[in-house]
Amino acid sequence: MTHRMALLIALGVSAFLTLVIAVVTLAPVSGLPGMQVSDKIYHALAFGSLAFPVTVVRPRWWAATILVIAVYGGLIEVIQPFVGRSMELNDWFADIIGAAIGAGAGAVVGLLMGSRLGLRRA
Repeated sequence: MTHRMALLIALGVSAFLTLVIAVVTLAPVSGLPGMQVSDKIYHALAFGSLAFPVTVVRPRWWAATILVIAVYGGLIEVIQPFVGRSMELNDWFADIIGAAIGAGAGAVVGLLMGSRLGLRRA
C-alpha cells in the first residue's frame, strides 16, 4: 500500500470517528445508556482512537494531531450547553490526554512498524 493511500484511509477513519464522537457527545443525556465507569475514560478512549490512525501513517504529525483534536474537544464542550448537556473542563482534559496517548501510540507504531505494515512512501 502506498503512503498516500494509507493516509487517505487513516483520514477517512478519523473523519468517521469525528462524526461518531460528535453524535455521541452532542446527543441528549437521556438518550445515552447508563455509564458504569467514569465518562472520562470514554472521552480518553474516543479521542485517543481519533488520534491513532493519522499518526500511524504520519508519525511526525503527532503535535498537530493533538492540537487539532484538543480544539475539536473544546468546541464540543462549548456547544454542549446548547443541546442540553453540561460543559465540563475535566471532559476536555480527558479528551486531550486521550489524544496525546493515541497520537503517541500511533507515532510509535508508525515509526517502528510502518514498513512492516506496508506503509511505504509513494
